[in-house]
Amino acid sequence: MNDLAEYPFELFTTIKKHNFGRVAYTVAYLSAELQKQLPLDKFPRLRIDGEVCGHRFNGALHPSGGKWYVLLPKKFMKKCGLELGGDVLVMFRIADQNAVDVPSELQRALSANATAKEAWDQLTAGKKRGYAYRVSSAKRMETRENRVDEVIDWVVDGGPKKRRSRFGF
Repeated sequence: MNDLAEYPFELFTTIKKHNFGRVAYTVAYLSAELQKQLPLDKFPRLRIDGEVCGHRFNGALHPSGGKWYVLLPKKFMKKCGLELGGDVLVMFRIADQNAVDVPSELQRALSANATAKEAWDQLTAGKKRGYAYRVSSAKRMETRENRVDEVIDWVVDGGPKKRRSRFGF
């Protein structure tokens, strides 16, 4: 167990299903009391670092109908031995809201392209995290390299271009 200095916030709750359109997520909802302690008005998707059952995680608190929740992906829950409807203790701290873990392949590509680096530096932390995730989520090296090229193009060109449907719109 970690000391409170490392994780000043604790949430003990039941894991629930959160429906979002056609998709359902497994989540831990924050108590109203805990919501009042956090700067959610300033950061509606407050980034956090924490621990569940001895397993570290980082993520964000997400708003929904006046309540906030932390996502507990099924793969993470399996690793922790947790199930929907079970109780969970989530210990966390507020993370650096501007931190971005940039994959090494993307860092090298940005270093080699001054135009892309300059455009990258102008992006918000959220956009940077999205692009970094696009690269890091690829399993095969070939896919990662292709995605680095794609992200560099997007950064330089101002983002991905919307595809037209087969109906022309």
